Amino acid sequence: MSEKTTLGRIIAVIAIASAVVMLIAAMIVQDRRPRTHDAYVFAYSAGITPEVSGRIVESHIRNDQLVHKGDVLLRIDPEPFEMKLDQAKAQVAALQAEIDLTSRQVVAQGSGAQAAAHEADRARQQLALAHDTVARMAPLLTNGFVTAQQMDEARTNERTANTQLAVAIQQAAQAREAIGDVESLKAQLLGAQATQALAARDVRETVIRAPVDGRIAGFNLSIGSFAVEGHPLFTLIDDHHWYAIANFRETDLRHLQAGDRATVWVMGHDEHPLHGVVESIGPGVQPQGQAGPGLPEVDRNLNWVVVAQRFPVWVRLDHVDASFLRIGATASVKVVK
Repeated sequence: MSEKTTLGRIIAVIAIASAVVMLIAAMIVQDRRPRTHDAYVFAYSAGITPEVSGRIVESHIRNDQLVHKGDVLLRIDPEPFEMKLDQAKAQVAALQAEIDLTSRQVVAQGSGAQAAAHEADRARQQLALAHDTVARMAPLLTNGFVTAQQMDEARTNERTANTQLAVAIQQAAQAREAIGDVESLKAQLLGAQATQALAARDVRETVIRAPVDGRIAGFNLSIGSFAVEGHPLFTLIDDHHWYAIANFRETDLRHLQAGDRATVWVMGHDEHPLHGVVESIGPGVQPQGQAGPGLPEVDRNLNWVVVAQRFPVWVRLDHVDASFLRIGATASVKVVK
């Protein structure tokens, strides 16, 4: 065997050994730093929905416009709601006036009932006196100390006092029953005040404001369009909290945990890598061919061989101010620990 042949064999062995070492090192790195191209950009968004129906009379926005929390976005015609508010205020004022008047009447009626009660007490005293007089004169009539006429007058006075007592008792009862009650009016007032508060709220809801800082998307309305209560008008994307949702194979999950650092590349902007932190690892996905509430659906890459299922891993991006971020943009994610 020549020296050249021996040298060639040595070089071939070294090359094969180097390739094996590099392959093993790559596998170790891959295990320690999982990476996936099955990822996309995500941000929370709110469907801006009016709570009252009406014509849009003002618009201060356009698509992709950056707005700040509290900014006026749209105005719905407030006139009909202001009229309802005025009507509710008038109802409240009327009930308050009625309560005041009834309260004064109740005071007067109470005084009348008290006077009638005193009159009934006086009638009872008169009846008792007339009864005692008849009782004293009855034995005197037998002995001739009083005349029959005097006795008749005493009995007449007794009957008169009895009649007067009955009348006084009836009048006192009627006076008590005539006393008014403001409790039902007070209950009506509470209802009217609630109606007024709701009307005032409807007036405020004619002004649609930004609930968070973000960007406008899906806006296609003009002044004069009719906004319907409960139907979204456009979307506001929360511009302060961006994520990369990366679908990692289940065999990679054991190398991942919340708090790991990650690098994210958005397609078309590889020169601007983004950094973030693993916020959560999906606890489950929708099993293929089954239905269930609230679980994300992640397709397998192949359906003719058994492949590892992928689970969504949420990576919250740090200090994001990149204008190229869009919901749904394709991304690659590598966990760097």
